[in-house]
Amino acid sequence: MELRHLRYFVVVAEELHFSRAAERLGISQPPLSQQIRALEEDLQVRLFDRSSRNVALTEAGRLFLAEARATLDQADRARQTAARAHRGEIGELTVGLFPSALLAEPVAAAVLGFRRQHPRVRLVLRERAVYAAVRELAAGSLEIAYLRYATRPEVPPGIALLEVMREPMMLVVHRSHRLARGDKPVPLEELAEEPFIHFSPRSDSALHEHVAAICATAGFEPRIEQEANQNGSILALIGTGMGVSILPRCLCRLSLPELRVLPIASPAAVSGIWLAHRRRGGATLPRTLASLTAQHRVPG
Repeated sequence: MELRHLRYFVVVAEELHFSRAAERLGISQPPLSQQIRALEEDLQVRLFDRSSRNVALTEAGRLFLAEARATLDQADRARQTAARAHRGEIGELTVGLFPSALLAEPVAAAVLGFRRQHPRVRLVLRERAVYAAVRELAAGSLEIAYLRYATRPEVPPGIALLEVMREPMMLVVHRSHRLARGDKPVPLEELAEEPFIHFSPRSDSALHEHVAAICATAGFEPRIEQEANQNGSILALIGTGMGVSILPRCLCRLSLPELRVLPIASPAAVSGIWLAHRRRGGATLPRTLASLTAQHRVPG
């Protein structure tokens, strides 16, 4: 039994006349009669009482009509749902975000624009540091992801990368720190003996190695006083006066009153934000977010 059998049956049941039903369906009468007989044989039930002058529904046919209409209605709803999902009007999009991604204006603008364009789409935002996000993109559990990485990150084949923006890395110190009194960019060499509060090297964040690389340009390795894996924890620990840190500028928007945020006098103190998504054959929703991100990107 196929949907076309149900459609033929419903029209015949509504017309109670095979010739008029065939005309309405745009087919000739003999094939229509054959299809109805095939349906009855498949069901092993007589659906119509036929005479030379009249066609009438049997009791089984009357009950089958209600179910056939409901099945066709459900099939039509399923077809419309699939079409709307294909157009990106409904559905779900899973997005990977590094923890401070929404503090970056181009990312926030793209996500807000997507929400306004697709209010009926469920947007699932998952915080993921760069290495975890790349693994989940490869596995397919993330459809698109924003990554923080100093240089172009390595991604699996078939994943496209868009540089969204570059932003300076900033020095964050307690307001009582000796460097807090100035406003000029701080030379990296001034930090060689400072205790650092920063991400653990065992985390999936690339900021630990990035800060180490920045410090290496000035000939020293940062002395990690305390490890932490959350942005808020790092800022709070700096607020106690325990140490200093080098953090992306957008993250410094969360700065506490007792902190000072200072520029660094080094061309190496720059971080990048990237968008990663499947290069070909991607679904409509990830392509839409990628397009919005491209519109809001800040050329480096």
